Amino acid sequence: MRSYAQYCPVAKATEILGDRWTLLIVREMLGGASGFNELQRGLPGISRSVLTDRMRALERAEVIERRTGPKGRTLEYRLTPAGRDLQPVVQAIGEWGTTWSFTEPRPEELDPDLLIVWMARHVDRQRLPPNRTVVRFDFRDPKRRYWMVLEPSEVSVCLQHPGFDIDLEVTVDTTTLYRVYLGRAELGGAIRAGQLTMSGPRTLQRGFGHWFTWSAFAPASRSAQERRTAASRLGNPHRIRIAQ
Repeated sequence: MRSYAQYCPVAKATEILGDRWTLLIVREMLGGASGFNELQRGLPGISRSVLTDRMRALERAEVIERRTGPKGRTLEYRLTPAGRDLQPVVQAIGEWGTTWSFTEPRPEELDPDLLIVWMARHVDRQRLPPNRTVVRFDFRDPKRRYWMVLEPSEVSVCLQHPGFDIDLEVTVDTTTLYRVYLGRAELGGAIRAGQLTMSGPRTLQRGFGHWFTWSAFAPASRSAQERRTAASRLGNPHRIRIAQ
């Protein structure tokens, strides 16, 4: 990104973070992604060349660093202290977007591959059953199938049958699970409406909703309407000033 030629902290930060995809790369790394291919899977639509360019720019800005092997091959990427310090920034942007720019999803925005990865990152391992639990997700529209292997020590997503017995089957359309994950709908409501069905032992069905922490933006999504209403009542009696 070209310089704004302004001696201003906002301008300086935007010069580093304002390029398309850059903040989403940071979002993925804050969520635990560390490998190049893992980052690309979490950013559908980005090309390898653009991702390479953005990673190099973030490395030059000392937002990320590479861990290399004996022959200089990149093993993984890590956030530096400057990168980790972006966590509240990304959270604040997400909460603002949830409150003021979030509408119902368009079909092209719904990606079950991405959603299942996000869900796997937001498993509360302390609340899982003590033994391995395998959940099969059958998505409708588009039709996709995934297996999530849940263990207190590890969580993994498989695109093929993992070779273990299936303990719980979940059938759901992509829109519904996105809305539940992002806090725009309640799991119980989706079940009662028949939009999400489960097949398996009752104990696992009851536990399913407690295994996931859902999106970090879900609480803001649930209270978005209340905040918008409160803001409209308050109005804008004073001009907001940002001191330089």
